[in-house]
Amino acid sequence: MRHSEIDLFIFNNPGYSFGLIGVAIAEANRAPKSNWLQSEVGKAGFDHVATFDSALTEALHAAGYELNWSPSPMESANSDTRRDRSGLRKSYEPSSSDAQLDVGFGFVGYASAGSGDSAPYRPTVVLNARLVDSTGKRVLFEDQIVYNAVVPGTSAAITINPDERYRYPDFDDLQAAGPVAIEGLAPAFVATAKELARQLQR
Repeated sequence: MRHSEIDLFIFNNPGYSFGLIGVAIAEANRAPKSNWLQSEVGKAGFDHVATFDSALTEALHAAGYELNWSPSPMESANSDTRRDRSGLRKSYEPSSSDAQLDVGFGFVGYASAGSGDSAPYRPTVVLNARLVDSTGKRVLFEDQIVYNAVVPGTSAAITINPDERYRYPDFDDLQAAGPVAIEGLAPAFVATAKELARQLQR
């Protein structure tokens, strides 16, 4: 999968609708919040890729499949692999495996659908996945799975309702939760991995 990092975002933020000045103001407000979240993730030692990898490997193994990452689950940030907007590869080489699974996170972290108490921050994962045959030419499966459906443009995705234990009306509540909020990220990645495994078995 392509490189990804835990982030924080307010979708449908009105600031992004007011040109460059609005974008600058919105980003100036978002950036320190995102930095705080990433710092807390670092302190907790939470690895979203390892969590996802472990859950997916276990779920597929239980179904009789063996998952091997090559060479490792996530590429480096400076990888030159050609990918589309969804984060999936534009082409595939032939493989000795039965099939090739390509996965890419579109967004991972905490997200809100907007401002106000009706749009709380929740753990959010947007996962794009494609399964191709061993030749890399024929697509066997392709879909998007979203945990906490607040991201625009994902209405056709397979959705997973977020755990209500990790619901924060505003950033102050999220910040006050501290380590508990970071703990809430793991179930999102585990649920997403299990749903992907379920879809691949259909």
